[in-house]
Amino acid sequence: MVAKTSIADYLLQRIIGSSSHNFKYHLKECLMHLPEEDLRAIAYERNVHVLAASTNAVVTLDPVLYDPGKGDLVLVVFTTDFDKCPAHEIVYMIAHEFAHVFLDHFRRARWHGHESEIEADHQVVAWGFERQLRQCPSNYLGWKE
Repeated sequence: MVAKTSIADYLLQRIIGSSSHNFKYHLKECLMHLPEEDLRAIAYERNVHVLAASTNAVVTLDPVLYDPGKGDLVLVVFTTDFDKCPAHEIVYMIAHEFAHVFLDHFRRARWHGHESEIEADHQVVAWGFERQLRQCPSNYLGWKE
């Protein structure tokens, strides 16, 4: 558990811009739910940063664009006002976007539009977030509670 906490904290340090406590709390909860091997892959094998701006923000990306060991920047952008969303929706959105990162959908050759969205939702379910997915009517699998 200590290792997962350290990995999640490492990713929390990679938030660019301002973010609410609510967002950070749900992000960490979501990350802690992932299998350790998958969390390690997201954190250490990809150059991932999270942009969580609740208001307009100017962000300089030059220092984080390329990491020689991990490649090009993968910027996960959240523009939703998380203070106005129910917890299940926040967790689903975070898990869904990190599923894209885990599945390498950010690489053009791996992106297949709606098919990739469905694949990401299947990963969300595999990670144990089926209940949250079913509570969100906007899920790509069309599953309902």
